[in-house]
Formats: sequence, C-alpha cells, structure tokens
Amino acid sequence: MADSAHKGPFDSALIRRRIRNLSLGGENAMPDFLHRRAVEEIVFRLGVINRKFERALVCAHAPADIRTMIEASGKVGEITLAAMHEIPQGCPAQLVLDVENLALKPQSLDLFISILDLALVNDLPGALVSIRRALKPDGLFMAVMPGGGSLRELRGAWALADADWNGEPALRVAPFCDLKQAGALLQMAGFALPVADSDKITLRYDGALSLMYELKALGWANPLRGRPGRPVTRGLLARAAANYEAVHADAGGRIAATFELICMAGWAPHESQQQPLKPGTACIPLAAVLGDDRQDDG
Repeated sequence: MADSAHKGPFDSALIRRRIRNLSLGGENAMPDFLHRRAVEEIVFRLGVINRKFERALVCAHAPADIRTMIEASGKVGEITLAAMHEIPQGCPAQLVLDVENLALKPQSLDLFISILDLALVNDLPGALVSIRRALKPDGLFMAVMPGGGSLRELRGAWALADADWNGEPALRVAPFCDLKQAGALLQMAGFALPVADSDKITLRYDGALSLMYELKALGWANPLRGRPGRPVTRGLLARAAANYEAVHADAGGRIAATFELICMAGWAPHESQQQPLKPGTACIPLAAVLGDDRQDDG
C-alpha cells in the first residue's frame, strides 16, 4: 500500500506498522472503551431515524463485537466490517481500506459508519467526498472522531517539558479537527443536512505514563510526520509525566484526561430531502416571528 499523502501531517506508513502489531488479546490488548462509547453514540442516533439501511460499511478497529452492537439497533441489514490502515490481529474486520485513497464503488452503500478512524487521515476532505460518492442517494454517513479538545492536558505537559529540556516546543500530540471544522468539512464534501456535535468525557488513569501507554496501545502514539527525530529520553518522559501530574492529579494521585468525541452525520443528496427556502420567498413577516406588535404611526 503506497503512502500517497506525502504532504499531510500524519505518517501513514508508521501508523500502518503500529496497527499491524496491535493485538486485541493478551497483555497488549487494544483498549476499546472509547470505541464502545463511540459505537453507543452511533447506535443511539440510528435509533431516532425512522428507516432501515439495507447495506452498511462500518469502519473501525475495535471492539470485537461491533457487529452485534450495531445489529441491536434494528436499523441495519447487511454489515461489512472494514478497517483503515491495517487490521490488527483479532480484529473482526473483513477488508482494509486505503486511508489515503478510499476506492469505494459509487452509489454502492446505504450507510457508512466510521468509528474513530478518520482522525488520522491526511486528506480528510477528500475522504469525505469519496464516502459521499459511495452512498446511494439519500444514504447516510455517520462518524465519531476525537475532537480538538482531546488530550489537552497531555499536550500542555509535553510543551512545558520540551521547553525546559530542549529549549523549544516539539510536535508530540496529534492535532484533531474541532467542531466548527467538522461541520464545514461536511458541507464542503457535498453532504445534505450536515450535523456535527460534540461530547467531552473525562477519563481517570493511575498516572500520566498509564495514559501514554494506553494511547500507544490504541496506535495513537505521536503519528506525526514532523515528530522529533531524536528519541525521547527517560529524563524528558519523566519531566512530561511530572508536569502532567502536578496540574491534573487528584488527591489520590490519579490524573484526568479529556477526550472530546465529535459526532458527524450527513446525507447523500436526494430530491426528497427537505430543502432550504430561497431568499425572498418567506411567507411570514419577520416582525411576526419576533413578536413585534409595534405600529408604524407615520
């Protein structure tokens, strides 16, 4: 698989190598709490849609029972499981999608779901366009991805550590799309009725090193192309952990980590969908909407 997005911020080849080595079983199991939370958000949103989607492609690395969780919604028929980058050992995915070149058959899907996979895509606008084209008219795209508020504590701790240790900041934590950008990207990709909202959750860890270990197990450990070339020393790592714990540890020594989950949804355009009124065609005076009962005495 060629690393086609040379100008993007993420090192796709590195991400593939890391995910290839992940396993869903044993001591080095990929944590799936965030994946489960994301799937639950998707299932909840499917539950309020009054229709069934016959053919769905679900892109995720975990959890192993993702098919069962989505089938339980009663809103999805045939489900194909896919993964971006690589399929870790034990992952139930049936195929790998080239994250930088989503060669999906046009108008072949009724539903496309992405669970935390789009965050590390170099050409996210292009990926969204490819997904929209793969949907049949009135097909639905749904995704959950980490937002810009994620890992803000870790980002700050590393910035201070690098400034103290090396005299300058370094790229350590991946930048994530913010909520406003997510909505704009849906519109740019040509989705109808785009919606984006976010939910911030706080997780607790025994220490900063425990958090960083889990991020590594997720395949999220510094995937940036512009990451420092020199390895992280024990002293620098200890300084970053100490900075984190000095500010964000509770009385029991456990640290807080913020994750923002952005939920995105958009429809492939179809003539049956609700359309906005053209300017100048409103039938109700603005004064009536605002409840303005003032009279013009002139």
